[in-house]
Amino acid sequence: MAYTPAASITLPVTITVGELPCQAGTITIEPGDTEGSLRREIAAFLREAADIYEQTAEEVTTS
Repeated sequence: MAYTPAASITLPVTITVGELPCQAGTITIEPGDTEGSLRREIAAFLREAADIYEQTAEEVTTS
């Protein structure tokens, strides 16, 4: 049986490329969340960070 928290847990997340953070935010685990929901939330967070990094890289190279 998978463990689910009895209270909400919020974890800070920073994604670093080289030595520069390109995305910071939080992931919250709510009571009743399953492993699958956490995996989906982390995947969405990483996709958003990649989009922001790509957009920022384009702005820097075209400026």
